[in-house]
Amino acid sequence: MKVYNLTKAHIQQIDNISKNVLRISLLEIKNIETYPYILIVQSTIENSIKLSIYPLKNKKITKVTFSGFDFSNEIVDDISKILQNFQVIHTSGALIIKKQLFYECYLNLSLDDVKFEELKASLDKIKNIFKEIIIEEIGLKKSK
Repeated sequence: MKVYNLTKAHIQQIDNISKNVLRISLLEIKNIETYPYILIVQSTIENSIKLSIYPLKNKKITKVTFSGFDFSNEIVDDISKILQNFQVIHTSGALIIKKQLFYECYLNLSLDDVKFEELKASLDKIKNIFKEIIIEEIGLKKSK
């Protein structure tokens, strides 16, 4: 099965933001000085790009992608029950690509975190209702 990435993301230190081509003011973020990093999530659909920017205190987070499942209230409830125990930073929502249903979310949790084992155990309990569950760590992007 081909893996579709609904979004791309990276974490960047605030002091490296000037190296980006886009000029984005982060001044409106409340207490920005308490966040040394930002998560930048990019969604590309046809002729548009959407950027979502989230301030972070951690330089590593977890991305979880659910793929190949039938949409039902029960499955949505199962995913919701698991994710309510973790801080969800961003979600793609459920999307259909080539007749396959995908859901993607970013959690404020690193693979080294003690709670990661709880997440993994919870996902193992429902893994049979998906074609695939991919867990990956998103970390600090190296400056060039």
